[in-house]
Amino acid sequence: MIAGLTKQDLEQVIAALAIGLGGGAVFWWLGLPAPWLAGSVVTVAAASLSGVIRQPMPRHLSKIIFILLGLQIGGAVTPETLNTLSRWPLSFIALAATMVVLVWSGVVFFRRVYGWDRATSYFAVMPGALSVALALAADTRADLKKVSVSQVIRLFVLVAILPSLISSLGDLSDAPPQVLPQPGSLRDLVMVLGAGLVAGFIFDKLKVPAGLVLGPALASAAMHVGEVVHGTLPLWLLVPVFVFLGTMIGMRFAGVKPADIASIGGAGLAGLGVALVVSVAGAAAASMIADVPFAWTILAFAPGGMEAMTIMAFALGLDPAFVGAHQIGRFVLIALAMPLVWQFIQQKPGTPE
Repeated sequence: MIAGLTKQDLEQVIAALAIGLGGGAVFWWLGLPAPWLAGSVVTVAAASLSGVIRQPMPRHLSKIIFILLGLQIGGAVTPETLNTLSRWPLSFIALAATMVVLVWSGVVFFRRVYGWDRATSYFAVMPGALSVALALAADTRADLKKVSVSQVIRLFVLVAILPSLISSLGDLSDAPPQVLPQPGSLRDLVMVLGAGLVAGFIFDKLKVPAGLVLGPALASAAMHVGEVVHGTLPLWLLVPVFVFLGTMIGMRFAGVKPADIASIGGAGLAGLGVALVVSVAGAAAASMIADVPFAWTILAFAPGGMEAMTIMAFALGLDPAFVGAHQIGRFVLIALAMPLVWQFIQQKPGTPE
């Protein structure tokens, strides 16, 4: 046994990680969105559905992943990000209001139309924070199969339809290219990892909701805003995190029937339709009150992954500063608020933990 794992556990984990890594590599080669996360989810889920993977990931192996995800969230909060709030305050307010309506309407839709429980509905509709939503859902009694299928469908469909939709609007910007965030130095990485581990341990011991994510996120954000450290986590660290998280999610499909996935997919598409109606309405309102092109706001408000939506702004020639700032702002807001709001929601009668 290794770290509490039996030989069978270890063999299953190694096999699943190898499949997840291969799936992520294929998705990356094909240029698909969020490749290392989505690719590992899809391929490991397929292996689980086919019986190659027969059990879920041992839970205690996921703790370090939650800490690293928290550091990634906090790393998005920089002085430059905060400065953008003063440039487009009205559109940020409209974005926050849109997110509240989107989450509320999505939860009501899934509960009343499909009979999903509150936990599953809540994490399934959470927009723009795919990795955090899946990680937090995995630590509750939410139906992770429904959450992950709904979230992955949302991301794939948005990336497939948004380029054509936005191009048809005819008000694309020829904004100059922006520089993507760069990884920090080795010194910065060691400092932020140390702070994240300490903060995660303290928050977890204090039983703060999602403390292993929230503690490192706040520590990382404070260090970046205070300019103690700079840059993002390096790809050589983030790629294994995404592959491990995707593998953990995919292993939850062990023993599930393919017919169940088909029904979940239909519900996920219907839920995406509700989210798109709310997002487009919010984007239209923001375009008018902030006096910016509708093409900018519809991509900035799109309920997809932060990385995919920001990269799409570059590809479509939109203003990546506007789109990126709003996507990062929403990502941080949702990622930090998600565990706290869930802690409030689960106090209601009939809600699973």
